[in-house]
Parts: sequence; C-alpha cells; structure tokens
Amino acid sequence: MAFDPDAVLRHFGQAARGYHRASTRFPWSWLRGREARALLRVVGPVEGRRVLDLGAGAGYYTRLVLGRGARDAVAVDLSRAMVAEVGPERTLRLVSDAASVSLRRRFDLILSAGVLEFARDPVAVLANAAVLAAPGAALAALVPVDSAGGRLYRSYHRRHGIAVRLYSRESLGGAAAAAGWRLEATQRVWPYTLVARLALAKA
Repeated sequence: MAFDPDAVLRHFGQAARGYHRASTRFPWSWLRGREARALLRVVGPVEGRRVLDLGAGAGYYTRLVLGRGARDAVAVDLSRAMVAEVGPERTLRLVSDAASVSLRRRFDLILSAGVLEFARDPVAVLANAAVLAAPGAALAALVPVDSAGGRLYRSYHRRHGIAVRLYSRESLGGAAAAAGWRLEATQRVWPYTLVARLALAKA
C-alpha cells in the first residue's frame, strides 16, 4: 500500500470532532498517559521552552507541554479540522505540511508524535524540523514499533486505506541521521510505541 497523504487527511479530518475528548477516555487515555510520561522523561523539563508541535492533531501534546510550563507553542497540522480542535491559549495554530511548513521563529523543543509513520517522506519531515530548530534544540518523536502491537496498529489503519510505517530504534536513528539529527535516548512504551529524543547533529 502506497503512502497517501490525502487518505490520511480524509481519515483524520472526519475523526477530528471529538478526537481530543476520545483520547481522554479509557482505554486510549491509559496509553496516551503512559506515552506522555515517557516523553517527559526523555526530553526533561519543558518550562520556558518554545515548542513546535509538528502534526499536532487535536493538540494533546500541545496541551501537555503548555500545562508543564512551556513558554508558548505553535501547533501545525495538515488537517484544518484537527487544527480547529487545538484549544490552549499561547498557541499559534497553522494548517500546513510538517515537511514544508516555513516559520520565521526557531524552537527549543519540537514534537513529532504520530506523524512519521504516515509521512510519505519522514526524512523530509525531520529535515524541515532541523531547519526550524534553535541551537541546542531537542526533538521528541513518537513512532510505532515493528512488534505484534505495532502490526495490529498498522492493520487498523489499513482498514481505512492508510499505509503505516513501523520503526525500530535503528531505522529511526537512520532517518534521523539522514536529516541532520542524532538519536540520543529512547524508551519503549508497551504495546507498540517508541519514544525518542533527537538532538541536532551539528549542535
């Protein structure tokens, strides 16, 4: 199955209304909570940091970092319907492609949660993130791993006509290196998530 951004856009556009509310209910809230705790452990304190959320969806992680004291955030998603669901103040909301969005600002922390598995070219997403990163910035990536749980996740999206890329630590590290990042730390979250911190290779 080919990677089709239009299929992804249709699916998440239709799911946008109520998407954030659904993510706060069990069992999704259980997984999201574990992933969020892993992300915070991997990236460390977010207080005072300028955050770019690439592929923000309905803003789950935008809300998380602002609630933990981030200075402000820019939430970018290709789905206009999803961007409309991003709620926190101190958030600039943009409808754009994570691989090509252009901003005059630079960011201390970049989030890429649930984006790279759907991207036609994940290296382009990471390369654009490197352009938008301030010196010393970190990038937090959440990707599905090639495991039994990851394959179920991929099967779920296939039923909606969407291709999903599964990762290993090595394949994520290779994509990061090709885009000017180095893989610094990872943490697995059962059943299928790899949480990773990337740093600029030439920092």
